[in-house]
Amino acid sequence: MPVPRKLDIFNKLKSQLELGISIATFYVTTEQIRQRIFIKIIFFSSVLCFLSSALHIVNTFHGQFTGNLAVSVLFCIACIQILCKIVLLRYHRKNVLELLEKAQSLHSNFENKDINCIAEKTLTKFSNIWETCFKLGRALVYVTGYSFSIANTINGKSGVIVEIPLIPSDFPYYTQIMLFVQILYAPFACAYVFYSEISVAFFGFEIMAAADILYDYISANRDRIQEDPDLLKIITIRYCEVMDNIKRFNNIISLPCLIQFTTSAFLSFSIFSFVRLYPRNPVGYTTTLAILFQLLIPCLFGEFIKIKMERLSITLYLTNWYDLGLKDQKFFLFVLRMTQREYGLKAAGMYDVNFYTFIKIIKMVASWCAFIFTLETALEKAA
Repeated sequence: MPVPRKLDIFNKLKSQLELGISIATFYVTTEQIRQRIFIKIIFFSSVLCFLSSALHIVNTFHGQFTGNLAVSVLFCIACIQILCKIVLLRYHRKNVLELLEKAQSLHSNFENKDINCIAEKTLTKFSNIWETCFKLGRALVYVTGYSFSIANTINGKSGVIVEIPLIPSDFPYYTQIMLFVQILYAPFACAYVFYSEISVAFFGFEIMAAADILYDYISANRDRIQEDPDLLKIITIRYCEVMDNIKRFNNIISLPCLIQFTTSAFLSFSIFSFVRLYPRNPVGYTTTLAILFQLLIPCLFGEFIKIKMERLSITLYLTNWYDLGLKDQKFFLFVLRMTQREYGLKAAGMYDVNFYTFIKIIKMVASWCAFIFTLETALEKAA
């Protein structure tokens, strides 16, 4: 029996998704030996990178925020973000795998030919978008990581941003050893950032695809809701599935989003400070782009999911539900009451995850930078 085209599309992406989920959740028991080693190296390199960059910050901070210190702080905070996300996503691994199963079900289970036709078009579109994001995101992250490492290597001693405990600074070839260690740290940190973000992004795309399928199906059949007794049942079941997926997705990314917003604010502050000190260094701008892109991803998904659910609610209301029988009208009004709730993403259940939050964080970081730079200038003039 031939595999349906929509399921075939999912199967092509599944291996990449499973690897990304294993990396994001630090789960190594079911992978190939090569992938197990890769996942373990990512985790332990993040731990060592955090310790060595924190040690460098402690030993080199003397009351002045230099470019070297800014990069070291950036490295340290990035590792904190990675380690926190590993712990939180590992805790939610079961929910992540259930979402993966629901995504596979979305690609294979269809009630009729109309939904099958709509789903094929919609799922193909979102799968193509995800694959494009996969390629562009991987290029951006790895170019940033390697250019970051190469630039620090070229700077020589001033480019050292980590210190390994028990190795004295007068040790032969100390600078070369530290620079080599940095080159090892950066690609593995970039690998975690890329695979964790792109895996979470896949589930966001699947939720939007499910909402679009239901929207198109309702739009195409809004005038025959009283003629087809199964139509109301299909709409209700699919709407409840979308709501359940949003709730599950929100539970998974709620605390990681809070961690990401907090650490991204400090990462942005560090890189903005570096750009101010070295405005001609291109690495600062590529790193800034990568940090902002990482911060923007959950905000965009939160914004689009909210917009699509509001559109779906309006479309449901505009159907000819008033032509139904009294019993079906009562049931449909119950469904409409469910649609009046706001279905968006929230960080820690408190802060909306949307584009407005992204703007607020950037404005806050810009205010921090302006205050620190003004204070620093005033102190220099007073001295």
